Amino acid sequence: MITSIDKVTIYVRDEEEALQFYTGKLGFEKRMDFTIKPGTRWLTVAPKGSTGTEIVLHNPQGWHGPEGAAELLEQVGKAPAMILGTRDCRQTCAELKARGVTILAEPHERPHGVEAMVADLYGNTFVLVEPRKG
Repeated sequence: MITSIDKVTIYVRDEEEALQFYTGKLGFEKRMDFTIKPGTRWLTVAPKGSTGTEIVLHNPQGWHGPEGAAELLEQVGKAPAMILGTRDCRQTCAELKARGVTILAEPHERPHGVEAMVADLYGNTFVLVEPRKG
């Protein structure tokens, strides 16, 4: 079962430049910032003191290969991608698949938890994340 909208992904060309805008101009605070592998940075911001949804400042270069990154970079300044929270990513994907939802990426382990990708009937993508415990 989907329980929340945890994060909204904004595609950016430069994470540091975006971080300076969101923290310096909008007054947000940095919540997460770490490198998963060289060239891939997990960076989130949110309004100071908030406990809800965070924004992922995502530069697709390094994550999605040259063609995938080029396609995603074309979305800079356009609609964000949502990250939906779930308590059990594998079970939620099985339920969604049984309902006819397209699973673009089966659940797999990531440093931040278990992650999968699904699509709606128009091809909009959503990432499902079961956060790592602790």
